[in-house]
Amino acid sequence: MAETAILPARRSPFDGVWTPGDHGAVGPGGPGVTITRRPGLAAIQLDARAGTADAVRHAIAAALGVALPAAGHATPGGDVRAIWLGPDRWLLMAADGFGLEPKLRDAAGPAGGIVVDQGHGRAILRLEGPAVRDVLAKGTGVDLHPRAFAEHAVAQTGLFHLTATLDRRRGTGRFDVHVMRGFAVSLFESLCEAAAEYGYRLV
Repeated sequence: MAETAILPARRSPFDGVWTPGDHGAVGPGGPGVTITRRPGLAAIQLDARAGTADAVRHAIAAALGVALPAAGHATPGGDVRAIWLGPDRWLLMAADGFGLEPKLRDAAGPAGGIVVDQGHGRAILRLEGPAVRDVLAKGTGVDLHPRAFAEHAVAQTGLFHLTATLDRRRGTGRFDVHVMRGFAVSLFESLCEAAAEYGYRLV
């Protein structure tokens, strides 16, 4: 009988540094930023081989009801969120129990797509609150004003000297920040330092 590989339980890279509660200069109106970890998400990278992007788009739309977004955007709504990572490359996310990876392989493989599980290699933080754009602006040159960076806009950018993905969610003050797992603690510490003057809450 063939042995079945069992992956260890996924652990958050923030476990050793996360202290829930309010920190920094929290004013009478509460913290300017709330930071939340986003565990329990499958994160699957999808690449289209040369000349297959249209076929991959149609296959994913038919199988999952998700339109793969154009450059600089994310697809809102539904069980699956897709964000643009680069030419003919996307990251698709869903709750772990959704079975995203096998569904993507079944749909995209025959159309020319390449599916790679990134769940163990990425860390995602959600930042929200009235001071979110001020905090992020300390570490990136991207113009995050709502007129320039609308809902469901996405940017691959440097953030506090690290490569990160900024995914603006619904509302003017909510962003998901993606970073490779090995740099997660460094990014977290930089975000906390930048948010200290506004006060921040770790949930």
